[in-house]
Amino acid sequence: MKRSTWFCFTLRIVAVLALAPLGLTYADEPTPWVFELKGGLFEPDLPLYKDFYGDDDNGYVAVAFGYQFRSWLEMGGEIGYSRDSGVGVQPANSQLAGSVKYTLVPAHLYVNLLGKKDDKQLFVPYAGLGLTTAYYRQEIESQSNRDGRTDLGYNARVGVQLLLDRLDPGSARSLSGSGRVQTYLTLEAQWFTTEVDNTDLGGVTYLLGLRFEWGKGK
Repeated sequence: MKRSTWFCFTLRIVAVLALAPLGLTYADEPTPWVFELKGGLFEPDLPLYKDFYGDDDNGYVAVAFGYQFRSWLEMGGEIGYSRDSGVGVQPANSQLAGSVKYTLVPAHLYVNLLGKKDDKQLFVPYAGLGLTTAYYRQEIESQSNRDGRTDLGYNARVGVQLLLDRLDPGSARSLSGSGRVQTYLTLEAQWFTTEVDNTDLGGVTYLLGLRFEWGKGK
């Protein structure tokens, strides 16, 4: 099964789990501001990526900032970064050429639905959808560099947040610097698609991160 198809199927299942608690009573005043640091693996949907770069995945880091309008609804923006190096191909004869470096910087705007009923909940599942564009740059030895911005595409994400304050309040406070900040460990999978010249530069990312929430309601 294609990765994107598998991811969309998983998204539907997790979305149902995330939305199931919506019938419960939620906290009236959420902790509105959100900041996240994430890192993990990126699996591009580019054809022959493994042939050029030696593997079918690459390291990926991201930073996100958002706002919770309700305890179950938030909107945010995220910037990611991935860079890889490999061997280029001569366009005239498809023969191996010099080294190639590939950089991708996706920018996501998203809306998340969270299965969160109160600020003390240990596990918080969530799912989201949004829009994506990206900056790309390809540097090939003895050839002209290629760079620019991709067309507007889409993203989807599913994940779960683990409240560290419940497990280890002392360590959580040392990370946040204040007991007024909620600290979470996050596990997330993302899928995004964004094209340039009919070539999709998107793919699937698997991310582990730290999430901080702060503001009113504490």
